[in-house]
Amino acid sequence: MNNLFQLILLVVMALSMIIHLILYKKTQVWKIILFFLLGAVYVVLTYPLPFISFDIPSIVIEIYPYVLLFFVSLSLITLRRKVKITQNLTDYDFFEMEKELDDMKSTSELLRLRYISTIELLQEGLFFYQEDVSGFFLTDQASKILGVKEHEILIEEYSKHIHPEDQGQYLSTIKKISKKSPNFDLKYRIKRENGYVWIEEKAKVFEYENKIHIISSIQGIDMKLFPQTLIHEIDSLPNESNLIQTLTQTIKEPETFYLVMIQLTNIVDINARFGRDVGNLMIAEYIKKIRFHFAKEFNSVFRITGIQFALVIKEQRKYEVLLRALQSGGDLVNLNLSIGGIAQVVYPNLGIAKHEPWSSYGISEFVSMSNKAMEEAIKNPKRNYAIFGE
Repeated sequence: MNNLFQLILLVVMALSMIIHLILYKKTQVWKIILFFLLGAVYVVLTYPLPFISFDIPSIVIEIYPYVLLFFVSLSLITLRRKVKITQNLTDYDFFEMEKELDDMKSTSELLRLRYISTIELLQEGLFFYQEDVSGFFLTDQASKILGVKEHEILIEEYSKHIHPEDQGQYLSTIKKISKKSPNFDLKYRIKRENGYVWIEEKAKVFEYENKIHIISSIQGIDMKLFPQTLIHEIDSLPNESNLIQTLTQTIKEPETFYLVMIQLTNIVDINARFGRDVGNLMIAEYIKKIRFHFAKEFNSVFRITGIQFALVIKEQRKYEVLLRALQSGGDLVNLNLSIGGIAQVVYPNLGIAKHEPWSSYGISEFVSMSNKAMEEAIKNPKRNYAIFGE
């Protein structure tokens, strides 16, 4: 094969690489290396170079054209293979692909609109924290609760609106949240107009593409501005008339049960020091914890007055847990509660009356027994509980 034909083969190989680059926006390294090697051999065989002092073996001169033809053919075949895939796609195939893309776009848009509509239905506001937790995006409802117009706020700026006593707890909690600690539930005061209102923020962590993301909901728990709030833990409790109905039914059952009257003695002092809002929140937290430990059954906790509650215990095991807590002065009864930056121990006085299956006294007398026991506990500075008949 003459030199001109060999040169044409090299040009064809170069063109195939250029076409490949145009079609697929990338190159094949092995072709580039091979092209320069074959080109260098061509130059050495075609043009005598003064710095080459040795004779080139005749076998190299003879087989070079065939080697060149083989690799050029291989280059074209691999290019053909790539182009063939594209050529097999008919107009119908492109139509189907376009239809699938339109369906995916429609589904994505529907999900987006559903998500936005769901957010608009929520009474809670939402925070979407940035990846580095330097700030967050908030929804319209969140802006309304906070009384701000912005929808993007830096943490540093937001913390300035938090009550000084609550800032430390908020910032330390935000910094600690991670996959190992994926949730938090905070109550803190936020400045609004000329004063502060209480809000509750509940956060959840999730991971996406190896990155931590935080989303949280907020709701106002200031009783004056937001009546539908956490205070329902108190307002939704059954009252004294419901207690009488429950006792009427329970007395008919052939099992021992206990009536515990609870008065949260230092709530009055908390109201005087921090305001009635804080006192009500402390009561709500106390009821939640008492219900969790001793009264998960329906109609087990009742509200008698603002600071007095009744607890019906039907399980002997739960009563024994309560009695041990009372005897040891443990935190199952004397609860240390934190609301924002305010930490207080809620001290109750308890009066306990026991009803056996063979007891002959009526409901009014039974309730009176537990009240008398509670009054005895209030008067006793050394022990905060009394059991009728002991």
